[in-house]
Amino acid sequence: MKIVHIINSLGQGGSENTLFKLCKYDSLNKHFVISLTGTGAYYYLIKNLGVKVYCLNLNFFSIYKFFYLIKLLRNIKPDILQTWLFHSDLIGGLAGWFAGIRNIIWNIRSSNLELGKAKLTTILIIKILSKLSYFIPAKIIIASKKAKNVYKDEKYDTKKLKFIPNGYDLSILKPNQLERLKFRKKIKVNLKTPVIGCIARYAPEKDHLNLLYALSEIRLKNINFYCILAGSNINKNQELIYKIKKLKLNNNIRLLKSQKNISEIMNGIDVHVLSSSYGEAFPNIVSEAMAIGTPCVVTNVADAGCIVNKTGWVVPIKNPNKLAIAIETVLSEIGTKDWIIRCNSSRERIKINYSINKMIKAYNIEWNKVYNKNV
Repeated sequence: MKIVHIINSLGQGGSENTLFKLCKYDSLNKHFVISLTGTGAYYYLIKNLGVKVYCLNLNFFSIYKFFYLIKLLRNIKPDILQTWLFHSDLIGGLAGWFAGIRNIIWNIRSSNLELGKAKLTTILIIKILSKLSYFIPAKIIIASKKAKNVYKDEKYDTKKLKFIPNGYDLSILKPNQLERLKFRKKIKVNLKTPVIGCIARYAPEKDHLNLLYALSEIRLKNINFYCILAGSNINKNQELIYKIKKLKLNNNIRLLKSQKNISEIMNGIDVHVLSSSYGEAFPNIVSEAMAIGTPCVVTNVADAGCIVNKTGWVVPIKNPNKLAIAIETVLSEIGTKDWIIRCNSSRERIKINYSINKMIKAYNIEWNKVYNKNV
């Protein structure tokens, strides 16, 4: 089958990463990708797979490009049109409909629709999409179990909702002692020092302050630890630097820019912390850490707790005290037999429930259902 994907952009992001993996690992279908905006990191990665990629550089005033999109879809004649994220669900869904395509699948990646946290324009688009959901998409794929209730409240056609979790390649994401040594050498921390990691861009929803307050409580107890914060807008972030100094965490925390080699950093740390207060759906970073055998402490946002299950710790959002208690438990367990069991069970959970093959199979089942229904 010919599968055309329409996505907002091809920069760094969880949706872009999942789209890339579909194009890379699905050998049963021919894929085409259309970015509503420009290029980005995943533009080159997807293009290097031999997939045809189009960039529309669409903006509010370029209405003629909407008609170009319709024409492009008519020329490609896809068997399945899959749109990613709200803006693409709306623009791509309508373009596909006007192009005469009926095998349209929306792909929703968000579970947070609160006004003040989601943009007003996004909220308005969602209201429109809820009406269109009854006749434009044949199927609506969601990446979060908890999202089903959210979209039910938004009056989406819930009969079309299908949960497909993200999948991960465990031949790439795996324990590697050499990477561990390399990373520890890079950050100049010995193997005996427990290292906490938080890999997330600096944004309100990631709630880095929640983690800093928790670490401050631990420092006051003279517990030995080192923490790595890495992601976009982290390194040289003056707001973070000021807060770290104020909490007297200068000797315990290091800020790094966004890391390309997730495997190296996850092997280098002992535990990963997700301190988010909202904005998550199915956080890839948690699954990637666990796939490598790195246990996680997560706040109870979206599907984070479902991913971790009994292999790690789930704490309430915006509760530094509970987060501190969980991290203290981690630090006391590292190096014990229980810790080795926990590391192994973390990887095993991803292997059983969230493998890349399982994800590809699930998408193919839904694509075939939609295609065969409308043949």
